[in-house]
Amino acid sequence: MERRLLSILSAAALLICACVPNSDIHEGSEAGFHAVMEPQQNTSRTSISGGKVLWSEGDQIAVYLADEAEGKVGAIFTLDPADAGNANGHFESEAHPDWGAKTCYALYPASMDGGFASGRLTVNLPAEQLYCDNSFGPEASPAVGICKGDHTLSFKNLCGILSVNVFAYERISSVQITTLGEEALWGEGSLLMPFDGTPVLEMKPMVSEEQKTLTIRVNENLTEGQVIKPGSTIDIYDGTFSGEVSSVRAFNFVVPAGTLAQGFLVTVNTTDRKYMQKYAIASSANMIARSVITDMPILDFYDQSEVVIRDDVPNKAYYKDLLIDTGIGLSDYKTLSCTDRLGLSFETVYTRINDAANQAAQNKAFITNENDENGILLYPDGEPRFRMMYVNGGQSYTHGPSLMAGGRANFRKFVYNGGSYLGSCAGSYVASLGVIEAGTTTTNAAMQAYNGYMGLWPGLVDNTGLTNVFPDYTIPSNSPILQYDDFGGDFRIDAIKQWNGPYFSQFYLVQGTEALALFDYPSYRCHNCPSVISYKPSSWCGRITLIGGHPEQYPNDAFPPSEGAQLMDALVKYSLDGRGAAKVKAVLHNGEIRQMIKSTHDNDPAYTKVGDLQCHNFVFGLPVGAKNIRIKLKVLDDFNVSLRLAKGTFAFSDDALYSVENSDREKELVFDSLEAGTWYIGVQCEDTVTNNHDSTYGISYSGKLAVLNGVPYTISVSWE
Repeated sequence: MERRLLSILSAAALLICACVPNSDIHEGSEAGFHAVMEPQQNTSRTSISGGKVLWSEGDQIAVYLADEAEGKVGAIFTLDPADAGNANGHFESEAHPDWGAKTCYALYPASMDGGFASGRLTVNLPAEQLYCDNSFGPEASPAVGICKGDHTLSFKNLCGILSVNVFAYERISSVQITTLGEEALWGEGSLLMPFDGTPVLEMKPMVSEEQKTLTIRVNENLTEGQVIKPGSTIDIYDGTFSGEVSSVRAFNFVVPAGTLAQGFLVTVNTTDRKYMQKYAIASSANMIARSVITDMPILDFYDQSEVVIRDDVPNKAYYKDLLIDTGIGLSDYKTLSCTDRLGLSFETVYTRINDAANQAAQNKAFITNENDENGILLYPDGEPRFRMMYVNGGQSYTHGPSLMAGGRANFRKFVYNGGSYLGSCAGSYVASLGVIEAGTTTTNAAMQAYNGYMGLWPGLVDNTGLTNVFPDYTIPSNSPILQYDDFGGDFRIDAIKQWNGPYFSQFYLVQGTEALALFDYPSYRCHNCPSVISYKPSSWCGRITLIGGHPEQYPNDAFPPSEGAQLMDALVKYSLDGRGAAKVKAVLHNGEIRQMIKSTHDNDPAYTKVGDLQCHNFVFGLPVGAKNIRIKLKVLDDFNVSLRLAKGTFAFSDDALYSVENSDREKELVFDSLEAGTWYIGVQCEDTVTNNHDSTYGISYSGKLAVLNGVPYTISVSWE
């Protein structure tokens, strides 16, 4: 199915929220509970009054006795109607009048109650929330509290808020957010009770596609002031509005903490079936924090129902094919034999010695340097600069931490925004969430203490403990790597070197993970478990492929190549083919001049400059009868940038129907008429840098280094 989307930045205004003290609790009552809710800055459940969160008539909480609640459904306590509209509320239950004098756990709202067992409280988040003016929907935001026998409950929020602000002259029926990560936005979650200071809601790990989308629906029965619609006296003359103007409306999504960092899509739907989509790239700034409001920039509604934007076209514009990571603690394989066989362009970061000089050089490569604030992995807008990266074997417990928080964040951004990842042995460990202790299903705390795991594949791996052995692999008949090689037709690969690398017994717990090959090693516990897995979270993300062994070590000195070399070729091809789909920066409208002039530090990729050999993509919907069509590119610095145009697909160099490819700073494509429909514009920077291949660290760029931080330009389309 074709999807319509538009790239944007989700700028996060993070507002830290404080707890409301229990300063005005009811005095003298010995029944029930006196409760106060933790506020979220400028936002409440149902109403706002002087920054305090107010209880509403009919509010209910589910309460459990800490020492007797095992496996039970919570007893329901209801707000005293006299406290509706107050910051502090009194909750009572005729069946349990004395529970306030005992140690209890409470959940708001009671409608989310899922039970209490084994010390964990289960919460069920709804798939739909109702729009509420200047707030979030009733019973949308869960909170938990603990009573220590003093009849008081101070509730703590479990989720955070994503505020999607929409300016529209249309009547909006619903707004949706869809995560691009493998994470649930609604459904079952649980938390350990009692919590120590801050409650942590853990969503159930098995995630369905439906749980990746959360909806705020506008209730058509809302009062006149709450219905999202245009002003009744708007007139349009010469492209301007007069009369009553619709205000910006905030759609406040209550979202589990820790989600959305991998990017997400916003869809705005109207009652007459128009819609608009905006895409927010992967960014740690987009991660939802507990009890914090993350504010998106204002979205001006433009109907995209006639603009068809594809999500099935792989990106084709990169600086090079492959980056090889031979970093701190990793093996010294600076080249791969498969690059010659497959004709791949590549670069290598080799900083494997663990000392201060190599650490500084690695930071410059992967985090930032004086010529490139993104590091070599990323373009200025956060998109991947290479089609894929390969991470060597070696010592994962050394390499992971050496990447530092900034490097690990850039690795995640690289993959989530479309670059593929292939890791052998140590490269597989660091891409996971952690290591399972032998013979158990728990995470190895000692390994986790290194804090080097990136969670690109959000699962736990097993340690084979096998060193310097050569087990065989069997290939399942449905393995996708068979499209590249039949490996002699016997569905097996002989003697792949294993040196303490992982296997993947729990691969099935991460939905969408494929087993590409299995260990054939009957004398050991990894027998018939996956030796190679692959995972692609979404069409926009790159493919993550992890292998426990070392096929990269098989040389290019035989013809035909050995089966180990054939396996490496197939894994690289599968990774390259799994790169992310091309994205559209924006839908351009008649007469609009879009300024692409921002830098990485502005954190606004929808308006950020284009990088070396990168292609920015735009679309516009041309109506029937349009005449004198003019597409204009103005380059604002001394670089060579091409302008291309294609119908119905992305305007890469080999797909464009029309192009202007010269060194002029201003370029135009002019037509008397064109076929109506969706047209794609490609803006590609043709300049790049030269790598002098520093003998110590692998990369030393020269030439027009300013291109690494991007080339500013403006783009526009107009017609009559």
